[in-house]
Amino acid sequence: MAEPEREPTEAGERLTRDDVLRLIEEHGGPEGLDLRAVDLREADLTGLDLHAADLRNATLDGANLRKANLEGADLSQANFREADLRQANLQRVNLYEADLRSAQLSSANFQESYLLQTDLRGAWLDNAKLEGAHLVQADLRGAYLAGARLRGMILEGVNWGDYVLGDEIDGQLWWAALGYTALKQWHTEAGMYDIAGEFHYREMEARRKLAQQKLPWKQRRLPYALALYALRFLYGYGERPERVIGWAAAVVFGLAFVHWSFGTVAGGFLDALYFSAVSFTALGYGASDSDPQGWAGRFLGAGESFLGVFMMALFLVTFTRKMTR
Repeated sequence: MAEPEREPTEAGERLTRDDVLRLIEEHGGPEGLDLRAVDLREADLTGLDLHAADLRNATLDGANLRKANLEGADLSQANFREADLRQANLQRVNLYEADLRSAQLSSANFQESYLLQTDLRGAWLDNAKLEGAHLVQADLRGAYLAGARLRGMILEGVNWGDYVLGDEIDGQLWWAALGYTALKQWHTEAGMYDIAGEFHYREMEARRKLAQQKLPWKQRRLPYALALYALRFLYGYGERPERVIGWAAAVVFGLAFVHWSFGTVAGGFLDALYFSAVSFTALGYGASDSDPQGWAGRFLGAGESFLGVFMMALFLVTFTRKMTR
């Protein structure tokens, strides 16, 4: 007499490692095993072979899946919050709308996986293999990507938030700089120059902070750190042309106030402002313009002209770079 067939696993049923192993044995292997919506929270599934299993809507929060084989599995809308998937095989898996917030994914293999709208906020993807993975509209705010392999990825519509990786948030500035460099190169090659520019800004910020950290015992890095500070405040490493406008306005109005306060230009504040503006733009004064009073006014006007020519050129370079991408 044939054994009665086992009832399908019920949605929400709490399973242990032994339960899963028994189900695999009864099914004749993991391929096609129906584990939809099961509860495997904090289960120890280390090294388990679940390739091509159906785990849609399953709950695996806090589960240990280190070195597990999930190749080809359907994990869409599954919950993996704070799960350990280090060195797991996730090739060609379907993670559509899955929740992987703060999951440990270091050195995991995601090659050719489908991660459309996957939530990866704060996930550890350092050294992960992501070649050919589809992360369209995924949420990667605060994710850790140092050393991740990004060749051939699809990143359209990814939510980067403020473009700050988790590595930088945790003070791992060297790894953050490497991650920003890789993302900058990927977006540049993909023609997404605005996003590449944001990652260039973050890369330079990470390098500035790193140089600042090393100052107490490596004073020879002081000029480099000061140069990065200057580039940041002056024009945002080439990504913030509006900062040049702000500094230009500060110079024009500031020197106008100096001229007016010390009487180096005849007339009132508006005369001093006009003199400062024509000096900054190197237009010259003309016969009807107010002449500077004394050598102090002349030297200030000449110095402002040099500064103005430099800042206008800097603005044009930065603005053109942004607008012609």
